[in-house]
Amino acid sequence: METSEYKIMFEAEERHWWYVSLHSLILHFIAEERKSKDHLKILDAGCGTGRLCQLMAPFGAVHGCDVSDDAVSFCKKRYLPSIFKADLNTVLLGENRYDVITSIDVLYHRGIENEERVLKKFFDALLPGGMLILQVPAYEFLRSSHDAAVHTRKRYTTLSLVKLLRSSGFAVQKITYRVTVLFFPIAVYRILQKTLTRSRARGKARSDVSIPVQVVNKLLLLLSLLENLLLRRAAFPFGTSVFAVARKRPVSPLSNRNGEESS
Repeated sequence: METSEYKIMFEAEERHWWYVSLHSLILHFIAEERKSKDHLKILDAGCGTGRLCQLMAPFGAVHGCDVSDDAVSFCKKRYLPSIFKADLNTVLLGENRYDVITSIDVLYHRGIENEERVLKKFFDALLPGGMLILQVPAYEFLRSSHDAAVHTRKRYTTLSLVKLLRSSGFAVQKITYRVTVLFFPIAVYRILQKTLTRSRARGKARSDVSIPVQVVNKLLLLLSLLENLLLRRAAFPFGTSVFAVARKRPVSPLSNRNGEESS
């Protein structure tokens, strides 16, 4: 990720509809997990500027790691005590340590040398029955200057992510696209953006992250939160991101062909 993007992320995470709705969805699954255990041990692998770690703190002991000095520095501004610098390609996460590992928009990064090896580290580091929550960007045709700014190596489909998780030993509990309500306007914007940038001199890449005017931000947040309610029980067939919840355990007999457990 470009260095300037960490400052943008830090300033946007608490208010931007995209971050707020994503964090709300993640917290739903973590709250469900805590029903069976009072105090969770959680790792946010690739924690960025630390907002998710901050939000997960009431659920247990939260650790976060990131390869970027800038990210770790912003985490300190949030007064997060258990953040460490680590490269997921080389860090030793140990075995049977965590109830939950979150890794949000990390696996796609061009700094990840071998995604299966990283997922195997997550698998080993989870306690038996532990939960992995992942998000990655969807569809190569949505690639744009945003991807250049955040150093995207690849984009995924639900099928490709299911295959990757299963090959790493995980049982897939939930797999879905998200940001489905806004998929078509975002797709049109990205395609037009690519067309326009081909005809311009290339400058420094910037992400799409900027907080809309308040009324628009609130409307988009409302739509995204309503989408979250549906995503808890259903799976959407398309969207701008792929969201997954996986387990360190055998697939349930009730699982369907796509790896998602029956409700």
